[in-house]
Amino acid sequence: MTKNRVPMYPRDGAASFKLPSKKEGTIQRMISLGEFAEMFTEEETFKVQSPESVDPARANPHAMWVTEKIADVGSSSPIVARTLIMAYDMLRSRIPLSDDEKIKNVLLLLDKIKNNLLQCSHSSATYIEAEKEQAEVFANTVQGGGTRVYANFPVVPDIESTVTNFLISARRIITEVCQIPVHFWDTKQTHSSLDYLLDKELIPRLGNEHRMVVWFKERADIIRRIIAFRNGQEHGATTKGAKLVIKNFELLPTNEVHVPLWYLDGQRPTSIAEEMPIIVMALVEFAETMLVGCIDATLPDFPPMMLVQAEPKPVCPVQYELIVDASRLKFPTAEQEAK
Repeated sequence: MTKNRVPMYPRDGAASFKLPSKKEGTIQRMISLGEFAEMFTEEETFKVQSPESVDPARANPHAMWVTEKIADVGSSSPIVARTLIMAYDMLRSRIPLSDDEKIKNVLLLLDKIKNNLLQCSHSSATYIEAEKEQAEVFANTVQGGGTRVYANFPVVPDIESTVTNFLISARRIITEVCQIPVHFWDTKQTHSSLDYLLDKELIPRLGNEHRMVVWFKERADIIRRIIAFRNGQEHGATTKGAKLVIKNFELLPTNEVHVPLWYLDGQRPTSIAEEMPIIVMALVEFAETMLVGCIDATLPDFPPMMLVQAEPKPVCPVQYELIVDASRLKFPTAEQEAK
């Protein structure tokens, strides 16, 4: 009796493709994210879709694989390595989480966080480059004539929109990072605020002295500052909260030129170019620590595992790794083996 066989189509054959890149680079990781995968070389990121995700109804027997370059950064970027790649390396063992659906959801969440961090970093770099360029042009300006005139006075173009894009991405990252614990514990609800997450979930569950709680308490101020800046920009004119003030290059009565500044009404102004990179790295640490803390607090008794600080490598500077804790392994004695 002949068994019914599913017909084999060209789409079902083994895939062979070349990355759409002019750079040479070794693939460091390929991470499945459900409907697609992301592939990382040291300097680039590619999105890969299989025929099944392109044509799930199997209407086209010749459906093809699709690869596209989606970022000019890869595994060597601390943002990429310390979020999605670190999560993948720790979760693929299925020890911190054994549920495949939960693992996929955590990786998808870390992918969103990674993408928003890259957007934040891009906004920061674009802004800093614009400020630097304007300052250099201004420094080389020749002034003449009887009246002193600052010709070509520097102005960072689109400063408001650049700051807006930066703060929107930063606020979104905070919201997304606060969703990470949902996938490790049966929390009462989801939270978009670190303060509420600490008060309603982490402190009742872990206690005030737990290192994860202590770490977030020590660093909560910069998270609150980002939220206050975004609220001050979005709602400052309509609520009682302080309004965010953004100043471009400014000439003072002393003929000094101030670099662009931002501040909440009543607070000390700070340089936008100096603070943006600090905020980006603080958000990387925020995401990294939330994931590491959730994994550390939910490790099973067996196999005995522990989180250790890794030695960052240039090709993939992951900061933490999950390893077997040999000090807690119990081997049978000779008498036990004899029995």
